Amino acid sequence: MSFKVDYSKFMLYPKNSIKVDEVNSVNGIVWKTGSEGEKIWMGYLIVESKAASTPQHHENSDTVHYVLEGVVKFYYGEGYQKFVELGKGDFIYFPPYEPYKLENESTSKVTIVTTMAPYYKLVKITESDSVVNPSGINEDLEVLIVRETELNDSTNQTDNLPRKTAVQAPNLWIGRVSGAPAKDSGAHHHGEAETAGFIVSGNTRILHGDNYEKYSDITPGDFLRVPPYLPHIERNLSETESVEFLTARNPKNIVVNLD
Repeated sequence: MSFKVDYSKFMLYPKNSIKVDEVNSVNGIVWKTGSEGEKIWMGYLIVESKAASTPQHHENSDTVHYVLEGVVKFYYGEGYQKFVELGKGDFIYFPPYEPYKLENESTSKVTIVTTMAPYYKLVKITESDSVVNPSGINEDLEVLIVRETELNDSTNQTDNLPRKTAVQAPNLWIGRVSGAPAKDSGAHHHGEAETAGFIVSGNTRILHGDNYEKYSDITPGDFLRVPPYLPHIERNLSETESVEFLTARNPKNIVVNLD
């Protein structure tokens, strides 16, 4: 198979460059764009103390929230009678057109890393509104809660870079990845999948370009985007500490090792 790779398309989004969605940032809830690609979006959802959202859905995007900091409640289902409380490291998946609302009852803010595929969309509704999936595609999908301790380790396709799956939805795979101290992943790409990432802890170097002569160093709080078919190498710069990051792809977790 042949394909043309545009090496200029790798993008690093440092934590001090993320963009606030002024339209949808109200009542103590702030949406911030971290990484925005053609097939995937990843950003922050900041929920201030005692803040609560109105009901909302994300149109035809698969959506996953990952709690980075704090404790938050999500309400969903008929009459929003179902709810779950999530803490640091937990994931929740919402299918397309699935309405929900969220609330921070604590005195501390909640920070969430949110991923949507294929794009970012926030549709605010009222509690009495009825939401219909106009295409009917995948309308049998349900809300999924995945605790930090429940990740699946069946996606360890690369040496020194264990990947643990949280959610595999029709248009979105997301998991938590770790990198061993002073090790790298080896050269690989992700086929047709577009990748968004967020650095949770540690310092990582991404090598890319012809002969991997280009590199970008990423630190906690940074977002990144890796386009389809782009060969690259992830390298842990620490001799003693692991790196941890969230990785999400559309459509699925494709890994093609090149070594």
